[in-house]
Amino acid sequence: MEGRIKFVDPRTQKWGFIVPTDKSRDVHFDIRDFVGATPSVADADASVTFELLEQGTSREAKKIKLLAPPVHVIPPPPTASNDLRTWAWIPFVPFTARDHKSYASALALLASQALPERWHFGEDAPGDSFPILQKYLIYSFVRLRHENKVFESADGRWAAFNTGLVDKLYDPIYALFERNRRAPQPWAFVDFCVPGKRNSGRELTAAFDPLPEPAKYFNSTVDMLFDTSKEIHIDYEHVILDGIRRNRFPVQFLREHLPEGIDWQDPVGLVEPEWLAFLDRLSDGIEADNRCMRAIKRRLEDAKWLAEKRIRWNFKTAIPQYYPRFNSMSLLLPLALINDEVVDIALVVTKNPSGSYQGRTILPLDWAYMNARLVCRPDSDWLVPQRVQNWRESDADLGNDDAVDNARGDVAESETTPAG
Repeated sequence: MEGRIKFVDPRTQKWGFIVPTDKSRDVHFDIRDFVGATPSVADADASVTFELLEQGTSREAKKIKLLAPPVHVIPPPPTASNDLRTWAWIPFVPFTARDHKSYASALALLASQALPERWHFGEDAPGDSFPILQKYLIYSFVRLRHENKVFESADGRWAAFNTGLVDKLYDPIYALFERNRRAPQPWAFVDFCVPGKRNSGRELTAAFDPLPEPAKYFNSTVDMLFDTSKEIHIDYEHVILDGIRRNRFPVQFLREHLPEGIDWQDPVGLVEPEWLAFLDRLSDGIEADNRCMRAIKRRLEDAKWLAEKRIRWNFKTAIPQYYPRFNSMSLLLPLALINDEVVDIALVVTKNPSGSYQGRTILPLDWAYMNARLVCRPDSDWLVPQRVQNWRESDADLGNDDAVDNARGDVAESETTPAG
């Protein structure tokens, strides 16, 4: 049988329930009955196959296998062992770099060295705003730690990793650190550098041979391409109801699809808990109103059809994103719900073992861009930072409210001291 994980018990993380695809009663599972990878609390909605064991009224899942990740999350949140800010002191606050110039943060220094790229959302942003780059650096480090690509020198004095970014000559940029003697973190930021260039680059090459490799997210370019000959299967009921509860749909779209018995509440003037409570009621109302549900489904089907046509015209329309815990790729497809010329949200699809695709969830465009940028800078006509509204700086779906602290910089860093 097939199904999706309903939840994993957050207290023990040893049991949970599966929702079968045939919509029969939920099935209990024990974590010990998983074959291969096992799920965690963050893995709600992950697809599974299992054998059903029924004894009286009891329904137990056996020989359970995870098929795909819950693709609405990005790479695993930092922990004490792989959190960049726990591992090293980095000035996410104003500082003077080795070149004797003042920078708003280490992010500003890195942005000044790398190929020009927009590291913030929207047309206008402060010159010291780098929310995309901060998230990129933090989660690239998570991947690098997973691949054992964060190097320490033989004498224990230096540490370094490949940022995955390049300078204007397309030479790789490395992050260089030295042993920290004063702050709680074991390492302290020294510089971003190119091998052999200036003092930092020469220190890098003197300490490391070979140099650290960049993070690797896929093994074949086939993983990066959408097969237009295959069908996309979408659980529309889940995508619609879950997407509404999680505030994924445009406000105008929701206002145009009100179910019977629900009066519209404008989010302007509402605090977040009030707006989310309204979305819960709205989702319940749509679930009970078949006419409204069909209308939303038809609009999503139309948007999916248009996205498929766009991909046939330009294969770069389907943008890859990576979920390292399951070592799998997924693809982002553009959905235009209100105006065919303007993309509103991204549909996340994963490839089934049969070769077809499963549409699992929808993402706001800021989340979609963050996920995609981990793999590479999207070469896209629809997922571009200047067309995306400001990034939401925190959300429970990420499973990590502290992952990036604040798009304007990690305030806690100012309370620690670099190596003297």
